[in-house]
Order: sequence, then C-alpha cells, then structure tokens
Amino acid sequence: MKTTVLSGCGRRLSRLLVLGSLLAACTTDAPPASAPGPAPGGPVVTRPTPAEQQTRDGLRAAVGTGPMAPSDFSARYAATLSAAPGYDPSAALGLATIQASPLALNAAELADLGRRGFVLSERQRYPTFTYGYSTLYMADLPLFVSADSILHAVHSSYNDILAAIELASLRPDLDAMLVGMRARLAAGDALPLGAEAGADADLYTAVALSLLRGEEVAPVAGADAGEIRALVAGAVAAEGRRQVQLFGTSREEDFSQFRPRGHYADAPELARYFRATMWLGRTDLRILETQRDGSQVFHRRQLVGAYALRALMGDETMARWRRIERTVGAFVGEADNMTVDQLDPLLRDLGLAAPAALAGVSDEAIAGAVRAGAYGTQRIASHIMINGTRDGFTLPLSSTFLLLGQRYVLDSHVLSNVVYDRAGGGSVRRMMPDPLDVAFAALGNDQAGALLADELQRYDYARDLHAMRVLADAHPADYWNANLYNRWMRALRTLSPREALAPAAAAGLPGIARTEAWGRRLLNTQLASWAELRHDTLLYVKQSYTGGAVCEFPDAYVDPYPAFYGAIADLARRGEEVVGALELPDSPEVTRIRAYFPRLRDVAERLRGMAEHQRSGTPFTAEQMAFINQAVVLERGCVVQGSRGWFPQLYFNNASTVAFDPTVADVHTQPTDAAGNDVGRVLHVGTGSPRLMVVTVDTCAGPRAYAGLASSYFERVTERYDRLDDRRWSRELNTATPADPPWLRDVITR
Repeated sequence: MKTTVLSGCGRRLSRLLVLGSLLAACTTDAPPASAPGPAPGGPVVTRPTPAEQQTRDGLRAAVGTGPMAPSDFSARYAATLSAAPGYDPSAALGLATIQASPLALNAAELADLGRRGFVLSERQRYPTFTYGYSTLYMADLPLFVSADSILHAVHSSYNDILAAIELASLRPDLDAMLVGMRARLAAGDALPLGAEAGADADLYTAVALSLLRGEEVAPVAGADAGEIRALVAGAVAAEGRRQVQLFGTSREEDFSQFRPRGHYADAPELARYFRATMWLGRTDLRILETQRDGSQVFHRRQLVGAYALRALMGDETMARWRRIERTVGAFVGEADNMTVDQLDPLLRDLGLAAPAALAGVSDEAIAGAVRAGAYGTQRIASHIMINGTRDGFTLPLSSTFLLLGQRYVLDSHVLSNVVYDRAGGGSVRRMMPDPLDVAFAALGNDQAGALLADELQRYDYARDLHAMRVLADAHPADYWNANLYNRWMRALRTLSPREALAPAAAAGLPGIARTEAWGRRLLNTQLASWAELRHDTLLYVKQSYTGGAVCEFPDAYVDPYPAFYGAIADLARRGEEVVGALELPDSPEVTRIRAYFPRLRDVAERLRGMAEHQRSGTPFTAEQMAFINQAVVLERGCVVQGSRGWFPQLYFNNASTVAFDPTVADVHTQPTDAAGNDVGRVLHVGTGSPRLMVVTVDTCAGPRAYAGLASSYFERVTERYDRLDDRRWSRELNTATPADPPWLRDVITR
C-alpha cells in the first residue's frame, strides 16, 4: 500500500498550539537532509489555512517574539504577597478554647501559628474529612469550613456517580455497540472498502469486545486470531512499552496504560470496561503519522479502516455511540482526534459521495484535504514518539482517528508542551514536567510560577510556559463552562492570587489571605483537588507524555472566596442538567444521582452567602449559624460512631465519609531519559489524610481563631512504566507519610 511523506515543520520559536483547531505552528524549517526517512511516495507541501494562520498570528503577537529570560518571566507574573498577616495571631479570640481542648497545639505549632497566622499540623491527621469535622464538633471548637473539604466531597461524589453511570449505561451501550458492529461486519457491510479494511475493522472491534467481556472473541472478517489474542494478552498483562504491528505499520505502544486504576480496580466488570475503553481511546488509526525524522506519512489503509468502522454503524449503533460520546463529553470534554462525525465532512471536502470513491483520489489530494481541514489534528502528545532529529526541532503530532478517543484537557496540554521536544532552549533537556506547571499555566496561579524559578533557569523554558499561560487565559467562557471537568478547573482558578486578589474581588479579604504562606496553602488545595480530578477521569483524559445534643460550633468562618462557592454552585447546576439529559434506566441508584447535584448546589449557595457576609463585615444570621451547626450531626451523643448533616450528604456514597480513601493518579509519562535510554518514568500526584488546620482571621473586633481541615498532597515518580493504584498507594501511606513537595514543606508543622 502506497504511503505519502509530508514534510515536517516546527522550531522552538513556533512551538505554540493555536486556539480553536490548535494546530502545531510551523516554520519553513525542514528536518536535516541527512535524517533517515521511511519514504515511499513523494513529498506534499502543506500550508495553514487563512483562518489557521490568522489565529496563529494572534497568538504569536500575544506571546511575543524572541526568548524570554527567567527574570522577564518573574517580572511579568509577580505575585505580590506579604510576609506576615499584620496582626498578632497569638492574641486571637478562640485560641484559648482550642488550647483547652484535646486538639491543643504543641509548642512548635503555636510558634508557627504566631509567625504565619495559621498552622497545618502533620501531627494531627484524620482518616476522613467527616471524621475530622465530627471531632471538632465534639470539642465545641469554632469551625473553619475549608475549600479543601468541599472539593473533596465533590471529587468523591463525581467519582462514584461516574462509576454508577458507567455500570448502568456506558458499559451496556459499549457492549451492544460492538456486538452490532461485528454483526454487520460478518454480514459483509465493510466489503465495498476491500478485504483488508474489513480485516482491520475485525481486529479493532474483536480486541475491544474481548477486553470488555474478558473472553476471546473469534474473528469474523479475516483478522488473524493469533494477533487478536496477542494484543488482548498484552493489554491484560499491562507491562509497558512494546513494539507491535498494527494496520500495516509498526508502532511503539505503552501497554502499562491498560492497568485498571482508580475506581476501575474495584470491580471486575469495571476493570474490563476500563481495558476496552482504553483500547478504543488510545489505539488510533494514524492518518498522517509523524516519523522520527520529523516527516509525516499518509496511511491510506488506516483512513480506509476508519471508514470501514463507520460502515458498520447502523442507526441503533450510532445512537449508542452518540450516547457514550455525549456522556463522556459532558463529564470530561471533547475528543483530541478525528471522530466518526468528521468522516462524512472529509468526503464532502474531497467531492466524494461514498468512501469507496477514495480509491480514485491520489494520496496527495487526500493528505492535503486532511491537513487543510485539520481532521484528526491533536493538541496533546500522548504516545511514545522518538525524536531522531537535531535538538531544536519539534516533531509535529500525528493526525489520528479514534472510535472513542481520549479527551482534550488543558492541564495535559500544558504538561505535553513544557517538556522535550516541545519546550526548552538550553543545553539540558527537560524530560519530566512539574505539577507547578499546571498550577501556573492552567490554574492561573502566579505564585506557582515564582516557585518554578530554579526549573526555569535550568531548562530555559520560560517562553514555552508563558505561551501555555497565554493560551489558557485566552480560552473563552464557553470553554470553561463546556463540561464538568472544565467547571471544576474553573472553580480551582478562582483560588489563584490573580483572581482572588484582583482589586474587584479582594475587598474585605482578611490579611492572612494576602500572605505568601497562605498562598502556598491554597496551592496545596488546588493541586490536591486537581490530583483527585485526574484520578476520577484517568480513563478518559488524554495523558501527556514526557456529634449530639450537647455539642456545637460556637463560631465559624468559611474560606473567604465567594467566587469559589459560586463556581461550585455552577458546576452543580451543570451536573443537574447533564444527568437530566442522560438516557439512564429507572433505578434507585439513578434517583440518588439525580438528587445529588441540587443538594450540592444548595450547600454551595449557602456557603457563598456566608463568604459574602464575611467580606462585607456583616455578622452571620441565626439561620446561617444554625446551618453551620448542621454540618455534622453525631448519631449518638458526642462520640464519633457515625454522623449525619449537610457535610456528609455532600458525599454521594456515604461509605466515603468514614473510610480512609487516599487517591493517586498518573498524569505524565517519560519514556526515555535525555540520552535515549528506556526508563519509563511516570509522574503521579496523590492525596492522603486530611490535616488539622488552625486559622486566625483579623476582624473588626480583633483576630479570631478557628479549627478546620486541609487536604494533603504528594508527588511521586516511578520507573519502568510502574503505574500506582489506590490500593497500593493506601498501603504505602499506612507505612509512612511521603515527603511533602519542597514548596509545601515550610507551611507544614511536623
């Protein structure tokens, strides 16, 4: 089968991905003449469309030209934060109450409270937020309601609701969709496109159905049974990097991605659904495939294979596919590849009435139409790609088709563009990103940028990180409101200094919230919640590569960010709309799902009202204090044997309120080291036990002290494609608490 080689393009000055289509921006530079290429066929010169070029030019103008020194970066993104809260925290009203309780601070904790105005205690940790709140309630302490606790409840419920929908709807629809496609395949519906296309569709769907059902599915249209068996075995073994032959070409596949993680490891049917969906989400048909020398090869066979899959989808099968797409899209976002819906438009661009007519069109014409229409263009580098060119040359991403492709998310986009070979101009290659890159560029946290000073100096990637921030900030409101994932990210962005301390938003903000140490505390909140978001969606997100009657809360303070609670309320409204639009079967579980989001919205709106009262200096009403005292209601006296109240009800699954449930998620893969040796390093982000947090706040009546809870956040890099799951992570945490990230250690008291 003939292939066509496209000229590669890209240099450091144009390593930006544009908005909208977000195509790789290319210069006129080509790969080195001496670079080896796989080259049957002639080169095709492709140029950006006028609209693409206009968008590129706009982004280039916003980013600027030429290098960016770390000093220029720090000046542009300076986070103006104070060193101290500006009052004497040791004189805070309520501190004596805390010190007279079983939760009294020790000498080191009191000293840190006096310096910073708050303390995060490693000594005093709790298995769950509900247990911690119940403990504070038993001790009659003034309560601090943290954003951390609300975000943890959102994570736990999002995770459990998604799992329930997968079992009730997505898994059955996927099974029926694959069975329907294979029935049409056996009936010869792919024959007009040739036997080879039928065999490719046979293999693609047989592997998926075998993984979904946990049993071997025999070929029906010419696929090799041994090849199906080997691919299924590789996915089940999940042992890392392997060279495989697929659809007529050789490729590197990272089979470690098939290891069930997160809630998918909790039940065999979810584990099988995970493997099948991972196959359909990552095993792509590469229409324009990037080679090591930077050229791109057009694979006619793989494009025809995509049309063969479309030919197997009748009305009922298409309806099931659309249901799956709508549901995953509403929870996570849009695909980062060519989809079934884009196959017909490509035919129209080529002036064809049917896929069989592709046989009469040259490779050059088809490849040109694919490139001009941005069909299958990716934004996230998510496969093993080996750069065999000189330093300074960026490999363009392949244009691909997937039946149920993994989703574009801004944080993966950031991570994939701040590592080799898409970033850095210094002599040292940056092979592994830092989660602070996400905090800075995707969450808009300028303080995270300052904490990256050493990395920016060592790897000279300030301009690349700046470009990703420009791109993130340029995303319109429609993007941030498009799905539950983006709304969660939007809620986290409200806690960043640039939003929280903006003149229009900072009125009434207490002095402690303007300090550098408090900023690190909020950065911990953001990254812990982001880790939970990635944990909940790891199947769908495209990963980047390189007590009782006598207890009460006598006083309360909520995290003083009305915009944050407003964003959570908006997320809940959208969740209510999403669930209402899904075609879910009638069951008690579905009824519980539909009742959850209105409950979350009501609590978030009440907390927003309380935050607004705090910011304006208005005392809480009796109704608001009554609400606070219903946060946890102990079932028997003042003993933590169980609890009710609005905080436990923020958890969809009540078991999550009493069981230690730390999470871990792999967010980035580094296949090789800077010298090209296979290392298989995997970056993980995780959470552990909530920590006691004592906070002082300056008020018009003087400083006051409150007790609350904060998330714990950790980072871990493994070798040899070793992907951690929750059970192993929990065992490790029970043995020893990992070291905190360097930027967090100064605000944790041990």
